[in-house]
Amino acid sequence: MDLSNNTIERLCRIFGHLGAIEKTGVEFVSSAELAGALGATSYTVRKDLSLLGITGFTRKGYEVSSLKKELGSKLRLAGRRKACIVGLGRLGSALLDYEKFQEDGFEIVAGFDRSVNKLERIRTHIEVYPVGSMKDVIKEKGIEMGIITVPGEHAQEVADRLTGCGVRGILNFSPVEVSVPDKVVSVNMDFTNALRFIAAKLGG
Repeated sequence: MDLSNNTIERLCRIFGHLGAIEKTGVEFVSSAELAGALGATSYTVRKDLSLLGITGFTRKGYEVSSLKKELGSKLRLAGRRKACIVGLGRLGSALLDYEKFQEDGFEIVAGFDRSVNKLERIRTHIEVYPVGSMKDVIKEKGIEMGIITVPGEHAQEVADRLTGCGVRGILNFSPVEVSVPDKVVSVNMDFTNALRFIAAKLGG
């Protein structure tokens, strides 16, 4: 499936929106309504879906549950993906028990931190380990994705360790971007820079 990053992002947002409106009992949705939720055009929505071979548009629109199921299958979002969190400070600890991950098919199965004292204080139903156990735990639990929540000066080291242990996708919440091998998918989420962007758009 050779899709641009922008197309994949829009399709994932459509999938999330379908899940939200499905819970409210909505049965059909138009491309215009999907476009409105994305801030895109109806043409873009239809084109993105057609790239996956999805053409099930009727006079009523797309059947919500069918479209969500087909999108989930095409994007491989229907199953469960196992992930771990490295860095169990305030953010990492909060994400350990973030229920929305579970609802959306992402199962946090392990947490790692270099501080043994911190590991002993954490109260969570997720198993937590020292970073030295990372290779064995990732292999044993079949973890595909790693979430980095360490300070910036340690982020690249953690990314290197995760990819060396076989993790194929990284979500990086540290304030610096990390480099990963070409075969690994990485997304950097810098909260502070996002706030800077908003502030700059707000102007005076």
